[in-house]
Amino acid sequence: MDDRTYSDAELERYFSDPEARHESVGDGSTAAPVGPPPAQPNGNRPSSPAPASDEEEIQRRLWIVLRRLGFGLGVFAAFLLLWLLWLSRDLPSTAVVENPKNLLATVVYTADGEELARYYENENRTWVPLDSISTHAINALIATEDRRFYDHWGVDLRGFGAVALGAVTGMGVRGASTITMQLARNLFNEDINFEIGDRSPIRKIKEILTSVRIERIYTKDEIIEAYLNTVAFRYNAYGIEAAAETYFNKPARALNPEEAATLVGMLAANTRYDPNRNPEASQARRNIVLRNMVNEGFLDESYYQQVRGEAIALDFEPYSHEDNLAPHFAEFLRQWFKEWCEDHGYDPYEDGLVLYTTIDSRMQAIATEALREQMDGLQAVVDVEWGSPAALGLGSTTAPYLRRASRDGYNRFGTWWQRNTRIVNEYIRGTASFALLRDRGVDTDEAIAQLREDASFMDSLKTVKTRLEAGLLVMDPNTGTVRAWVGGRDFVADKYDHVGLARRQPGSTFKPFAYTAAFDNGYSPNFLVLDSPFTWDGWRPLNAGGGSSGGYVTLRSGLANSRNVPTARVTRMVGAAEVARYAQRLGVRSPLDLTPGDPDDDPTIPNSIGLGVTDVTLLEMVSAYSTLADYGIFHEPTFVSRIEDRYGNVVAEFNPAGREVLGPSTAYTTVDVLKDVVRGGTASSLRRRFDIGGIELAGKTGTTQESADGWFIGLHPDLVAGAWVGFNDRRIQFRSSAWGQGARTGMFVVGGFLEKLQNEGPAAIQLDRNRRFEEPPNYQPPRRMGYEGGSGPGAGRGDPNATSDRPARDLLRRWEEREREQGGNDPGRIGW
Repeated sequence: MDDRTYSDAELERYFSDPEARHESVGDGSTAAPVGPPPAQPNGNRPSSPAPASDEEEIQRRLWIVLRRLGFGLGVFAAFLLLWLLWLSRDLPSTAVVENPKNLLATVVYTADGEELARYYENENRTWVPLDSISTHAINALIATEDRRFYDHWGVDLRGFGAVALGAVTGMGVRGASTITMQLARNLFNEDINFEIGDRSPIRKIKEILTSVRIERIYTKDEIIEAYLNTVAFRYNAYGIEAAAETYFNKPARALNPEEAATLVGMLAANTRYDPNRNPEASQARRNIVLRNMVNEGFLDESYYQQVRGEAIALDFEPYSHEDNLAPHFAEFLRQWFKEWCEDHGYDPYEDGLVLYTTIDSRMQAIATEALREQMDGLQAVVDVEWGSPAALGLGSTTAPYLRRASRDGYNRFGTWWQRNTRIVNEYIRGTASFALLRDRGVDTDEAIAQLREDASFMDSLKTVKTRLEAGLLVMDPNTGTVRAWVGGRDFVADKYDHVGLARRQPGSTFKPFAYTAAFDNGYSPNFLVLDSPFTWDGWRPLNAGGGSSGGYVTLRSGLANSRNVPTARVTRMVGAAEVARYAQRLGVRSPLDLTPGDPDDDPTIPNSIGLGVTDVTLLEMVSAYSTLADYGIFHEPTFVSRIEDRYGNVVAEFNPAGREVLGPSTAYTTVDVLKDVVRGGTASSLRRRFDIGGIELAGKTGTTQESADGWFIGLHPDLVAGAWVGFNDRRIQFRSSAWGQGARTGMFVVGGFLEKLQNEGPAAIQLDRNRRFEEPPNYQPPRRMGYEGGSGPGAGRGDPNATSDRPARDLLRRWEEREREQGGNDPGRIGW
């Protein structure tokens, strides 16, 4: 027995080389296998090893291979884990996935539930729940993009297998992205570093990791809802709701199978399959989607065969900020909304807030159409008046002017354009075409000369500059809520808002404030003032046309017939500063003094304040008249009722509470006198010209110097409507005062609106014909009688019940102190 020991090298050779176990001994005989002896029971090594079987050897060698392979795989797995962790460092966290930041447009609704506008910066997206999306859109998506959507956990392994098989067999490579993976791209494309055309493995792994995380957090229905609300279409439409409205002018819930298939088909290539630009390609793609729906059991074969040959029935309405029910109002509201968001920590374009306005869509539509109709006629009037060497008086209606202006070759506004060379040259210098010529080195005179020779340029410039503009505002005086807001004739042609932004002289529509001050100081509507010119601190007021009766007129008559001299005398009686204070108390917020904004100067109110010489907005004037119509209760103009977040939670409500700023007896007295304006005063033609029925109506016309501005404000117990008409450049006016007066400009617009409202509007928004301005309880009319003028003011003639002057200044001071005690303004109202 061989009792020698074996070295490690010998043992290794023994186990690795079978020949070594049968090497020959020195005499040539075959020796016993060389190797370690088998183990003995007593644990001592035997003097010679026992041979190992082939099966045991195979198992031993396999174990060695598996052990080494396992070690390698472990190292690889650790490396892969570390690499995935490294890739995951920039992926959205679980918290972010649970609360993704979706860019949602702010949606603005009218009071009666119609969409009015949307505010967004880059993405027009409105989130809708799954039950507000057509099942056809859901089925089309699943049938085309991810047939095994409800069977996988975010990654379709069979899909990836098909991709690999296609690559190996040369049958082509197709995408294997699931709906969840596509959602990951839609929501977190920056985190995934997704770019169109990018097929890198790293990006795909990031996409897979994110999709798995999404599947762990959301249900399948929630994933479908999120996908359909985030997918991008063309024309800034993001999500199925915006796409349905853009291409088919309907909500997503109303999509039929063909429409749903068209939109889902666009997901493969928005531009190539755009039904507006490429209808044939889009139809072919739509049919593929419809076929997929048939294959998956979502549609019948017979239905597919019936519709496959039909062209796509588009109702293409891409959203535009310039194309909505009330574009001037929407832009005014947007500026207010931006400030509100800054104050309350919201993003006006991305947080998906919902604004509910006080605008009534039906009344807004009527107001817009009425203004358009009346302004077309008035534009023809000024075109014809200024189109001839001498002013043409063709009548008191716009019809003959429209006929004359429609004639071929008519030189509209030609006389004014020829007479005002300096102003026209100023217009030319303000154009981009002039600036371009100057940049090219052309001197000023030569540039003007060149452009004057360009007939197309000059005609376009004339159209813009001589465009007659207007504003119309309708308000509920009982609440201060705005019901209709038409800021101009055409938002595309002129974006400047003539309701809340434009400040113009109000003319005679300001006179009621002077008379209100007088009534509130006890002067009766039958108090007499001398209608004869006088001089007041160097100012000599004159009536329109320069004439005067030379006798005494009552305050009622002076206001109803809009006489300047009596109004100036009333202003002197109560004080110019008092007239300004009453105007501001009723609702005017524009500065009324001659040196506004200078804290070192005492307010200097012009003596002519009562004639409407200081600039105000139409919004302010309608607000002030609404205070009179509501018996002295002031409501700040309100145009938003509430704001909700994207989840429907109310984050702000605006329910303005009115406050008394004028006694009801005084307010009623003023309104009662303003009824005479419509009965037989400057607005007496209103009922003859417009069919407004027997509704109760008070009002006031207003015209400024040389007919630069025409106004009318009408009052009903439930509605106040005011209009302004004029040119943006005050140097352009109506050629004749007959047509430039407010009784034919502003009154036409308001009258046209009231006529349409009462005859074409739904019964729910028509004015009640039985409503009247009733005397308030315990009505105490002002009783002070007498006269002003001649040698001096008279007092209390023949009236034992005459009251003494009430200290208006002290009364206003008490109101101001009470207002300060009540606190600041509600942020939901216009920031006066």
